[in-house]
Amino acid sequence: MIKTVNFRTLGCRLNQSESDSIQYELQNAGFTIVGKKVPSDLTIINSCAVTRQAEAKTRGAIAAARRISPNGKIAVIGCYAQLSAQDLKHLSGVNLILGNNEKYRIMDFLNGLEKSGTEIHVSDEVGENTFSPPGIISRGTHTRAHMKIQEGCDYRCAYCVIPLLRGGTRSRNFADCIDEAKLLADQGIKEIVLSGINIGTYMNGERDLTDLIESLLKETDIQRLRISSIEPDLIPDRLIALMKHEPRICRHFHIPLQHGSNEILGLMRRRYRVESYIELVEKIAGSVPEICIGTDVLVGFPGESEEHFMEMAKLLERLPLAYFHVFRFSARPETVAWGLNDNVKIRDKKIRSEQLRKLSAAHNNHFLRRFVGKKLQVLFEKKNKSGLYEGLSDNYIKVSVKSKEPLINQIKNVAITQINGAVAQGEVIICE
Repeated sequence: MIKTVNFRTLGCRLNQSESDSIQYELQNAGFTIVGKKVPSDLTIINSCAVTRQAEAKTRGAIAAARRISPNGKIAVIGCYAQLSAQDLKHLSGVNLILGNNEKYRIMDFLNGLEKSGTEIHVSDEVGENTFSPPGIISRGTHTRAHMKIQEGCDYRCAYCVIPLLRGGTRSRNFADCIDEAKLLADQGIKEIVLSGINIGTYMNGERDLTDLIESLLKETDIQRLRISSIEPDLIPDRLIALMKHEPRICRHFHIPLQHGSNEILGLMRRRYRVESYIELVEKIAGSVPEICIGTDVLVGFPGESEEHFMEMAKLLERLPLAYFHVFRFSARPETVAWGLNDNVKIRDKKIRSEQLRKLSAAHNNHFLRRFVGKKLQVLFEKKNKSGLYEGLSDNYIKVSVKSKEPLINQIKNVAITQINGAVAQGEVIICE
């Protein structure tokens, strides 16, 4: 009989939001949630399949679950389950496989775990309401909540398998978003991260993402709202102005670039060109003081030459970016790029990605050093092994401080005194 459950969540913030919602529902049903390194009756692995490396991490999570809970059951849910259910079926220890349509109904399938063999419930197409039911919130165990407002994508970028795994774009009911935010605030959550696959496409009736943010600010007591990754062609001036003037909106945009060559962007089927990206980022940096802007870039896309790569490196060097996440191209089934000649050598992909990671580290260090001697508002999330409290500023800076008083889930003003690697260190301001 299943009494204890742990979670292993891989991939994006949306996966984290979904895991948190499922965890909340299980807790309300009387199950005990334990840490992922604690033996349990059931391990739920919310999987990712955006790259081959993500699939490998899912298989690693299955192996870890078998090792930690040799007598426990394993359920694999989400994107890897949607893509490769039959492959998962043949992995030792997997008892239940649920696709993206089915994962929110995991309670319906728990009784079947007592049977031998592996149960598979994966719809051929994803398109029904894949939002959590009203009253089920993405509470999790964190000080920040990742609240799902949007699902799926219609963009069909050449390299991306997500539309296959999650279906077309659809938006959560406006009122349900407001209601969940109120419940999260009532439970002491200080920050909500608005999450989705392509959140800039949010549209419920005539109301768009900016309308939703304005209503969340007006109708809830949540102290911080953070916008997760948003496409560069979907950031209106109205949203930039709202971030500039509203202190409860975190000064942080993550805007995927993917490449710095117009030729490669065209092959990728991206919906913008380098010139418009530059204009957007410079506009935001000039409008919102001390904003953190980050991006994603993809190296080694089929057809990328050394000249294309250098275009991207030079562009990244000049842009006012605080960091960039660097990924190596990984051909995914049933995408346009699956049929292209992957002509960039693995060695070149590794060299190029390492070069960009070093450039990102330099950008990040430059960004952080701007705040030495300044004050930041920090939401503290945990106490680390060194006894320091760690948290995030609204503009996405990791901050650590010493404190005799407990700080977890509190927002405090911190004077930044020095930079240690990718962390700003400081002192809590007691009196101002």
